[in-house]
Amino acid sequence: MKKYLLIFSLFFLVLMGCHQDKSVSKIIGFENNTWQRFNFLNFEFQIEDISKSYDFLVLLRYDEKFTSEALIINFVMTLPSGEERIKEYKLNIRDKTGELLGEKKTGYYERFITIRREMKLDTPGLLEIEIECLMHKYYTPGIVEFGIVVEPSE
Repeated sequence: MKKYLLIFSLFFLVLMGCHQDKSVSKIIGFENNTWQRFNFLNFEFQIEDISKSYDFLVLLRYDEKFTSEALIINFVMTLPSGEERIKEYKLNIRDKTGELLGEKKTGYYERFITIRREMKLDTPGLLEIEIECLMHKYYTPGIVEFGIVVEPSE
């Protein structure tokens, strides 16, 4: 029995060592599936390998209560070097006919939206991202979760 346990343990360790997915993601959920206007979302990512380029994606989960065509956000990225980059994004949630975009899940829709491709960093360290909701009303119903995915470019 010990022999089988040892073989299984070694096999498991080899499988874990072969896992190549180096993407990191962080997701923030909203109480009552509603994003309050001045609830800024803060994400931190430790970037050590600056020999690679990185892609940045938004993971957006939403439901039918979101009635607008798009979610408008302000994206503030502070690089490990201290440089700050700011850009406004319009994240489409509905198509021109009003149908929800994305993959339907149980109770919500999910959509990955690439917002930056092949970004090269010149300094390793802490990458900070702050997201501000720029929708006109104080409450934006229908937003279940908002996440950021950082992954090496292919």
